[in-house]
Amino acid sequence: MTPTHRERDVRDAIQELLDSTRAFDRIHSGAPPDAGGESSGARRSASIEPNGTVVAGQGDDVGGALKATATVTLVLLARDDDPTVRDAAAETLLNTAAAALNGRSLGGITLPGSTRLRSWTWRKATPPERRIEAILEFQYLLEGWNDFDISE
Repeated sequence: MTPTHRERDVRDAIQELLDSTRAFDRIHSGAPPDAGGESSGARRSASIEPNGTVVAGQGDDVGGALKATATVTLVLLARDDDPTVRDAAAETLLNTAAAALNGRSLGGITLPGSTRLRSWTWRKATPPERRIEAILEFQYLLEGWNDFDISE
């Protein structure tokens, strides 16, 4: 069976891989960690937020393969009253995410050589929280211009 080309399947695979690290108390899909009323017990969390996709053809051939390059934002959140511990925990979450995701075929869909954390930004600490927003980039192929999965 050919893998589907739904980016939600890729996001589900990201969530499963992050969850398998056991480094996170909670992982959200499509919403920032605080959107669901994060409990004080969730000291290490992440959210997976879709960003955008660019689809490029391989020349002028309308029947040829297309390459989609997509990004998601991973919002990594660490909570601790001690700012040194908080920042160290945030950095550990970033490194854990990179180790779990870089070079992987996500959901059997993405091209492993293109799957990587491309960049990250430390957000200003809001005690007791520190956030890092990381951009995960991945690519996948569409066999033709109409090879989009429209199933629910």
